[in-house]
Amino acid sequence: MTTVKFWAIADTHLSLGKPRDLSKFGDIWINHTERLEADWRQKVRPQDKVLILGDISWSSTVRRAMYDLEWLAELPGEKIIIRGNHDRWWTDIKKVRRQVLPAGFYAVQGDTYEVDGVLFCGAQGHLAPHDPFYKPDPPHNRYQRELKTLKEAVKAVKKVRKAEQPLVVMMHYPPYTSDAKPTEYSDLVEQLAPAMCLYGHLHQPQEWEIAFDKQYQNGIYYRLLSADYVKMELQAIDPFQYGK
Repeated sequence: MTTVKFWAIADTHLSLGKPRDLSKFGDIWINHTERLEADWRQKVRPQDKVLILGDISWSSTVRRAMYDLEWLAELPGEKIIIRGNHDRWWTDIKKVRRQVLPAGFYAVQGDTYEVDGVLFCGAQGHLAPHDPFYKPDPPHNRYQRELKTLKEAVKAVKKVRKAEQPLVVMMHYPPYTSDAKPTEYSDLVEQLAPAMCLYGHLHQPQEWEIAFDKQYQNGIYYRLLSADYVKMELQAIDPFQYGK
């Protein structure tokens, strides 16, 4: 019997539809697409699962995003994705699932998805009002929108989760504030303990130093997976290790 492996990364920031020079964000972003592909093909087998935690594509339209999604579709493994703050091509979740995503993708948003005995759920998240970098954004109020989405995900998990079933909570933003304070997001995530919570979004060394990574917090095992933080290399995760 072949064992399925799980891999994860955030912030791939692909731009094949309209190429962008990302070198201004640091040397790690030079030729990052080629390095991502080389690492991916070396590690991932067709039966494996790859989690992409938002900021998948720079594109603001589906037409351009399709170049990036089709590029990902050519890489091995089933892809389980969530939306990031730069994924402006991702609007209506029903349209994304029915009309946009290539075969072999599943988009998680306010629901739960089970594969190979593991439950996945999640939401994009947002900066909390008491975060040092929070700025109100009326009329969108993304904080409340994403809080509602995460509440829906938590509700969905509680309905179907079996005893001791491993659970992975996928987010783009960290559920804690930039200075590591709890939020309504972290409170919701911790209702699902024991579980693993994966996220990205953070791109500055000073943020990496504060963020929860490879550590437990109130029954949740946190991993930070921003592509530049993990040096453009997919990270192996083991949901069964932390789901019991």
